[in-house]
Amino acid sequence: MPKIALTQVGPRVCRGRLLAVGMAAVAAVTLAGCNGSDGDLDVPKPSASLPTSLPTSLPSGLPTSLPTSLPTAIPTALPTSLPGVGRVDTATGAEALRGTNIPPDFPIPPGATVKVGTTAGSRSTFTMEGVDSDAARAFYRQALPAAGYEITRDVGVAGIASSIEFRGKGVTGTIGAAGVGSANAIAVVFQKQ
Repeated sequence: MPKIALTQVGPRVCRGRLLAVGMAAVAAVTLAGCNGSDGDLDVPKPSASLPTSLPTSLPSGLPTSLPTSLPTAIPTALPTSLPGVGRVDTATGAEALRGTNIPPDFPIPPGATVKVGTTAGSRSTFTMEGVDSDAARAFYRQALPAAGYEITRDVGVAGIASSIEFRGKGVTGTIGAAGVGSANAIAVVFQKQ
């Protein structure tokens, strides 16, 4: 490294020049290391040979087909016992209307499809779909009194949801209907008195 004479100018100017010369030397060394050679850096070089094709066969031992024998008889009622609740019976379709606490002549709106029902102790529930909340509310406002039930509460928001509470024939119940567009659902809960 060259020597710099510091005697001809004041100490303040000399320190500034010395700092500038030192920074220039560091920059020169740094740039020299980046001048196309790898220097001390370990830079991986790309592999010259890459695969040109993929395997065309599967490893042996893998299944090549799906099972052809599937169960054909699906149960419509599934009894279950839950701790603290006791026996819970679940049924699908029309069987759901045969819950222990559901009066046999309970009215169903035209166009509604009964989906699932459960009974646990003195409470039975079933669900329906296929009728919007406004149509269900209008139907039950007329059908419940005609079938011997008293409506004890009737609330709702048109086009969104409704709830009707009723009593009669040894049960109290609630009909909850909700849905927007084609996603409509009705749930009916019965409680044995």
